[in-house]
Amino acid sequence: MDNEKKHDENVENTEELEEIEAEIVDEDGEVNEASGEDEETPKEVEEELIENEYKDKYQRLLAEFSNYKKREEKARIEFKKFASSKLIEELLPVLDNFDRALKDTDKNDSFVKGIVMTRDSLWKVLEKEGLAEIESDNVEFDPNFHHAFQTEENENFKSNYIIETYQKGYTLNDKVLRPSMVKVAK
Repeated sequence: MDNEKKHDENVENTEELEEIEAEIVDEDGEVNEASGEDEETPKEVEEELIENEYKDKYQRLLAEFSNYKKREEKARIEFKKFASSKLIEELLPVLDNFDRALKDTDKNDSFVKGIVMTRDSLWKVLEKEGLAEIESDNVEFDPNFHHAFQTEENENFKSNYIIETYQKGYTLNDKVLRPSMVKVAK
């Protein structure tokens, strides 16, 4: 019985070898370039696919994180630019009051000079934070920067030009904080 088993195993092994040889050697007796040594097993293919999938996921995650960092940096810069806007808005009436107080005064009076210096130092601090005055006298009306409080027919001004400014307007880092209140020529 043992001899029969060995014989059957030898026959099976011989058949397997013939099949392998048929895969490696073509009809003309030449060796195929795609021999069994170069072919990957299904397990190796599966592992490679999984590895590629992980690499792809990693690259996407890395790109998403990079974009997130850029968005957060931009948001931080924007926040920093406008963080002081509420305080500056509350200081604008103080600046207006200085301007009203200095409107019809003697510029040589020492008290007036002190008020002018105080107003100028406040203005420099606000300007450093990004505050800028909106130009409004004798310029064309722009609804993005000016609020038409009144209109008037005036031969001395072109139509749609500002005749008088009632309240100065300001921008903070190129964003309108308060539009100018103006009188516009018809």
